Order: sequence, then C-alpha cells, then structure tokens
Amino acid sequence: MRYPKDHKVHAKAAILREASGTLKEKGFHAVGVDALAAAAHVTSGALYSNFAGKEGLLEEVVAHEVGLQFAGIADPDPAERRRRLVDVLRLYLSDDHRTDVATGCVMPSLSADVARAGDSVRETYRSRMVDLVENLAPAMPGTPEEQTRHAWALIASIVGAVTIARALPPGDDAHTALEATLDTLLRSLTDDR
Repeated sequence: MRYPKDHKVHAKAAILREASGTLKEKGFHAVGVDALAAAAHVTSGALYSNFAGKEGLLEEVVAHEVGLQFAGIADPDPAERRRRLVDVLRLYLSDDHRTDVATGCVMPSLSADVARAGDSVRETYRSRMVDLVENLAPAMPGTPEEQTRHAWALIASIVGAVTIARALPPGDDAHTALEATLDTLLRSLTDDR
C-alpha cells in the first residue's frame, strides 16, 4: 500500500496529539511506550520511528504545548492584549480546565515530570517558558523589567492553582483555589501603580 507524501507528517501529529493526552492524564512514569502507541492507534515501532523514544515524545509535547493556551493573546495594543489575557485566565482557572486534564494545559500536568527528565527536555521547557513570558509581559503592568517579573509570577500562580485544585477532591476547596487565584490576578492586572 502506498501512502500519500504527507502521511508521515499527519501520523506524527496524530501520535503527538493522542499521546499528549495520555501523558497528561497518567503522567510520564505511569505509562509505557506500548500504552502511548495504543492511545494513538499505532504500533510501538511507529512511535519510535517518529520520536526519539518516550523522552523524545515528552520533549515534543513540551515544545508543542507549553504556552499554547496563550497563543491568541498577542496584539500590538497592550490594553487589548491584557483583555485577551483576562479571557484566557477565566478559562484557565475554571472548573472545566481543572477536570479536563487530557486536553488542558501541559504545565500543571507534566512540569514535575519535566523536572525529572534529561537536559534536552528541560532546555526545551525553559525555552518555551521564556517564549511564554515574552508573550505575556506586554499585558502586565509596570516597567519592562516589572512586566517580565509579573509574567513569571502569573505563570507560577496559575500552574500552581490548577495543580492544587486537581489534587483536591472535587468541591468547594478546589473551586476556591481557582477562584481566589483568578481574583488576585485580575486585581493585579488592573492595578495601575
């Protein structure tokens, strides 16, 4: 059987998409290559032919997904960028995002696994985080240096809030962790010191 020229590109994208959800739901160390391949409806050999092993797949997931939720906030007008950021934060710090691990942000799900990964994965994570900070900074109040610091703080706050909310049993405490973080961030974004 002859495959179209773009078959390998589409197959790799499908593996990346499906395996990403499985990694986010189960964690890097709780799932093997066979389970990742099965989730993507391919053989383990197909996974190995597209990625440099399981850690190579993790690196690709990180490269593709860190900051993905914030890609649409870019705008030359800082006020519009801030408005778009507020919209994204409302979705990010929601009960829907807390419960939808597979399609949610990679940072609350896999940052601890990245911390245990090899240098290449960690460098890819660092690079994507720097890109995310650069995207968020213009929406932050203050001088350029303060904007960068606020962007780092915002990322740490939202990732931490979602991580904690997911660890709590469903209910008021999980909801409050998200809601309190959102309220605090919204106040800081409108603070014109």
